[in-house]
Amino acid sequence: MPVMAQGTGRSLYEVLRVEPMTTISEIKTTYRSLAKVYHPDLSGNSQDFIKIHNIYETLSDPTTRAVYDMSLVSRRRTRTASFGCLGRSGFHPTRRWEIKVEENEDN
Repeated sequence: MPVMAQGTGRSLYEVLRVEPMTTISEIKTTYRSLAKVYHPDLSGNSQDFIKIHNIYETLSDPTTRAVYDMSLVSRRRTRTASFGCLGRSGFHPTRRWEIKVEENEDN
Protein backbone atom coordinates (compact mmCIF):
# COMPACT_ATOMS: atom_id res chain seq x y z
CA MET A 1 0.00 0.00 0.00
CA PRO A 2 1.48 3.36 -0.93
CA VAL A 3 2.23 5.84 1.82
CA MET A 4 1.53 8.78 -0.44
CA ALA A 5 -0.98 9.19 -3.18
CA GLN A 6 0.82 8.00 -6.27
CA GLY A 7 2.44 10.80 -8.23
CA THR A 8 1.26 13.61 -5.94
CA GLY A 9 3.53 13.52 -2.90
CA ARG A 10 0.47 14.10 -0.71
CA SER A 11 -1.14 11.82 1.84
CA LEU A 12 -4.39 10.06 1.04
CA TYR A 13 -6.13 12.35 3.53
CA GLU A 14 -4.95 15.42 1.65
CA VAL A 15 -6.10 14.06 -1.71
CA LEU A 16 -9.53 13.20 -0.29
CA ARG A 17 -9.58 16.62 1.46
CA VAL A 18 -10.22 15.29 4.97
CA GLU A 19 -8.36 15.38 8.26
CA PRO A 20 -6.71 12.23 9.65
CA MET A 21 -9.17 12.18 12.58
CA THR A 22 -12.22 12.25 10.26
CA THR A 23 -14.88 9.61 10.89
CA ILE A 24 -15.73 6.95 8.35
CA SER A 25 -19.15 8.50 7.69
CA GLU A 26 -17.50 11.88 6.95
CA ILE A 27 -15.04 10.16 4.62
CA LYS A 28 -17.97 8.51 2.84
CA THR A 29 -19.74 11.86 2.44
CA THR A 30 -16.61 13.52 1.06
CA TYR A 31 -15.97 10.59 -1.28
CA ARG A 32 -19.48 10.78 -2.69
CA SER A 33 -19.21 14.50 -3.36
CA LEU A 34 -15.81 14.07 -5.07
CA ALA A 35 -17.08 11.05 -7.02
CA LYS A 36 -19.87 13.17 -8.47
CA VAL A 37 -17.32 15.72 -9.67
CA TYR A 38 -14.69 13.29 -10.98
CA HIS A 39 -16.92 10.51 -12.34
CA PRO A 40 -15.72 9.52 -15.85
CA ASP A 41 -19.17 10.12 -17.35
CA LEU A 42 -19.01 13.75 -16.20
CA SER A 43 -15.35 14.69 -16.31
CA GLY A 44 -14.02 12.36 -18.97
CA ASN A 45 -10.96 11.57 -16.82
CA SER A 46 -11.21 8.10 -15.32
CA GLN A 47 -7.77 8.23 -13.65
CA ASP A 48 -8.84 10.82 -11.07
CA PHE A 49 -11.98 8.88 -10.27
CA ILE A 50 -10.06 5.62 -9.88
CA LYS A 51 -7.53 7.33 -7.60
CA ILE A 52 -10.30 8.79 -5.41
CA HIS A 53 -12.10 5.44 -5.31
CA ASN A 54 -8.92 3.59 -4.25
CA ILE A 55 -8.27 6.16 -1.54
CA TYR A 56 -11.83 5.76 -0.30
CA GLU A 57 -11.42 1.97 -0.21
CA THR A 58 -8.29 2.37 1.91
CA LEU A 59 -9.65 4.96 4.35
CA SER A 60 -13.15 3.49 4.75
CA ASP A 61 -11.90 0.10 5.95
CA PRO A 62 -10.78 0.38 9.61
CA THR A 63 -8.07 -2.28 9.28
CA THR A 64 -6.58 -0.92 6.08
CA ARG A 65 -6.78 2.62 7.43
CA ALA A 66 -4.91 1.60 10.60
CA VAL A 67 -2.15 0.04 8.52
CA TYR A 68 -1.97 3.18 6.37
CA ASP A 69 -1.84 5.43 9.44
CA MET A 70 1.00 3.36 10.87
CA SER A 71 2.89 3.69 7.59
CA LEU A 72 2.51 7.48 7.83
CA VAL A 73 3.92 7.47 11.35
CA SER A 74 6.77 5.22 10.26
CA ARG A 75 7.54 7.46 7.31
CA ARG A 76 7.62 10.58 9.50
CA ARG A 77 9.99 8.88 11.96
CA THR A 78 12.27 7.72 9.16
CA ARG A 79 12.35 11.17 7.61
CA THR A 80 13.10 12.80 10.97
CA ALA A 81 15.83 10.28 11.72
CA SER A 82 17.42 10.76 8.31
CA PHE A 83 17.62 14.50 8.87
CA GLY A 84 19.46 13.80 12.11
CA CYS A 85 21.93 11.50 10.40
CA LEU A 86 22.67 14.14 7.80
CA GLY A 87 23.61 16.57 10.53
CA ARG A 88 20.86 19.05 9.74
CA SER A 89 19.50 18.92 13.24
CA GLY A 90 22.88 19.09 14.92
CA PHE A 91 23.01 15.35 15.58
CA HIS A 92 26.20 13.67 14.43
CA PRO A 93 26.05 9.89 14.99
CA THR A 94 29.74 9.32 14.26
CA ARG A 95 31.05 12.26 16.25
CA ARG A 96 32.05 11.59 19.84
CA TRP A 97 32.01 14.65 22.01
CA GLU A 98 34.08 14.92 25.12
CA ILE A 99 32.62 16.59 28.13
CA LYS A 100 34.99 18.92 29.87
CA VAL A 101 34.32 19.09 33.56
CA GLU A 102 35.44 22.28 35.19
CA GLU A 103 36.92 21.94 38.62
CA ASN A 104 35.45 23.93 41.42
CA GLU A 105 37.72 26.90 42.24
CA ASP A 106 37.02 26.54 45.98
CA ASN A 107 38.91 23.23 46.24
